[in-house]
This record gives sequence, C-alpha cells and structure tokens, in this order.
Amino acid sequence: MKNIIQKIYTKDKKQLVKDILDTYKKESYLVVNFIYFALFYKSILKLKDISYITSLEKSNFLLPDGIALRTYLDKKFHIKADNLNGTDFTPYLLDNISTSQTHIAFYTVYDNNIWKRKEDVDIVKNYIKTNFKSKKIDAFVSHYSKKWEDFDFQSYENSLKQDNFDKKIFLVGIWAPFQEKWANKHIDFFKKNSILVMNVWGLFDFWAWFEKRAPKLVRKMNFEWAWRFFQNPKKNFHKILNSFVLFKELIKKI
Repeated sequence: MKNIIQKIYTKDKKQLVKDILDTYKKESYLVVNFIYFALFYKSILKLKDISYITSLEKSNFLLPDGIALRTYLDKKFHIKADNLNGTDFTPYLLDNISTSQTHIAFYTVYDNNIWKRKEDVDIVKNYIKTNFKSKKIDAFVSHYSKKWEDFDFQSYENSLKQDNFDKKIFLVGIWAPFQEKWANKHIDFFKKNSILVMNVWGLFDFWAWFEKRAPKLVRKMNFEWAWRFFQNPKKNFHKILNSFVLFKELIKKI
C-alpha cells in the first residue's frame, strides 16, 4: 500500500499536463491511471489484488479521484491532493494537448445486461470528433465477456502507421480494475507504438449520455457521488457502500 500512496499525484492539473507531456516526450509512451477510494479499499486494502497493485505501480501517473480518497490521504497521511478525476481531467488534457496531428483511439465494451449498448460507440466517437482537435479517431469495441482477449491490436497498429502522428492517445474504458491490468499486460505494444494510454473507467458513459453530470454547484460541494447514486443506484450502490468504509479506515492505526 505504501508504494501506491507515494505514487499518487499531488500537484494541480496545469502542472500535471506539463508533466505528462514532458514524460511522454522522454519515455515515448505513457500510462495514466486514476484511483478512487472504493476501489482502493476493495482491491488494495481488502483483496490485496497483486496484479492490480502491480499495474498501478508500473504506471507513469496515478491520479486521485473523488472526495473520499482525498479525505483519506489528508487525514491519514497528511497528503493534500487535488481532485483529478477522469471525467474532468481527461477532456481537459485533450483540450490542451490534442492537435490535427494527434491520433485518438478508444476501447470500450458492450453488453446489454450491464447497460452497455454497442451503438453508443458511434456517439462517443462523434463526441471526440466534435470536441477535440484530432482529425483521426479509431474506435474499438468488445463484448464485455471478451474484454481480455478480443482487441484488434493489428488493426490499431496498421492505423497508426498510416500517418505520422505527433501524439497517439488511447483511452481505455473497460472498467476498473480490468482496464489497468489489461493495459499493463500489453505494455510492450504501447511502448513499441509510442502510445499515451489513459484508463478512464466510465468516462464514455457521460460522453454517450448514458449518465449525466451533476450540476456544477453539486460538484463544487463534493456531492456528485450522491447525484450519481440517486441517478443510477443499481450501478453505483457497491461503490458508494465501499466509500463509506472511509470512516472505519480513518480510525485504524497505520
């Protein structure tokens, strides 16, 4: 756990954009992960998921998401951190670094049993095309049950080779902790092709209008978690439940 805590990024989003660009230029590839308290508690403190922990340790940036994690860092370790959640920071980053010479690709899943429609892929693709400067966008989709094995690496690589892109950004939205493990498993592919990988969880749900953001005032008051729960309690129940374990963890000795 200590390695994960030390790895969490604590500067603001403007500095983060600069650090991401500098590291990407230096390393020629990059992996960005986000982490929120419910997942931290379930997969790290409770289950001690070694493959997930390893994927976080090997990533270039680990960004704090949500009031619960930030409170935990502050009260338990005296670490101050901004809320660098994927829903807000990812578009902020794309706004600041994408150009007409940036290739953006994304990978998501479909399965009607978990409210993921295959046709939402086109909505997400159109959102990226409308809101960011990239002129070339690739979309990849797998059935949820095939998310570990059904990605078309060859088509992606062929697409990248067609043009001389200055940046190659790959957004992975196949749910945590699967996406972090999957990205780490295929890290050699991303290194080989100089790809900036961002594991963005449920970001595409917002871009496809499956879920709606809370009003700005609600977000400012740090109550977006409640908004999301009441909007979709079936989906968010266990995440909120695990988040309330925060209070128990705060009184534990390190």
